[in-house]
Amino acid sequence: MSLIPSGVVRLDGRLDTQTGECVMTALAAVLDADARTGTADDRVPSQRRADALGEICRQWLDLGGRPRIGGERPHITVTVDLDTLKGRLGTAELDHLGPVGGSVARQLACDATISRVVLGSRSEPLDVGRRTSVISTAMRRAVVIRDRRCRFPGCDRPHPWCDAHHVVHWADGGVTAVSNLILLCRRHHRLVHDSFGVRLIDGRPVFTRRDGSVLTEDRGPP
Repeated sequence: MSLIPSGVVRLDGRLDTQTGECVMTALAAVLDADARTGTADDRVPSQRRADALGEICRQWLDLGGRPRIGGERPHITVTVDLDTLKGRLGTAELDHLGPVGGSVARQLACDATISRVVLGSRSEPLDVGRRTSVISTAMRRAVVIRDRRCRFPGCDRPHPWCDAHHVVHWADGGVTAVSNLILLCRRHHRLVHDSFGVRLIDGRPVFTRRDGSVLTEDRGPP
């Protein structure tokens, strides 16, 4: 495994027959479930397989009963300063891959468990706050009942594949309330933080491209 300078992780390995068959079966199951949503997908097969592998890993990490490391279940961890969360120039770092861009940090922080760490002048930790979920289980359930699926135009990916996205990021003063949250699948959540804008008009999400043009085809909650 290696990180390419462009920010892409390259995986390369050889598996024995049984392990290879297990991996291929799992990937095929996720790809088949994705295809059954009826969502148009113009990505090449390798991109779809990469996202399928990521989805398998995320769902495994979300399961209860995972082996603990240092008293905690393993999960994606990003260490980020307040400036980065507020969209200014700052620092953000993943445990295994090192520094990442601010949009990655804000995406991960959108629907996450956070812990505040206050540092001294020499970056020594002075105070560590309790871990707190940004979005409570009950609130996420309410968003799921309302949205049912990814709200990005034309996407039918179901709610287990989705994050709850803050339309106005909580780091920018956005409230953590059902009225400021929408479901986005992991792929479209990433795209919204990178390339698209979204706002709520009369409770309905409106997505825009960088040039300001509006994407259509959002059918609303089923």
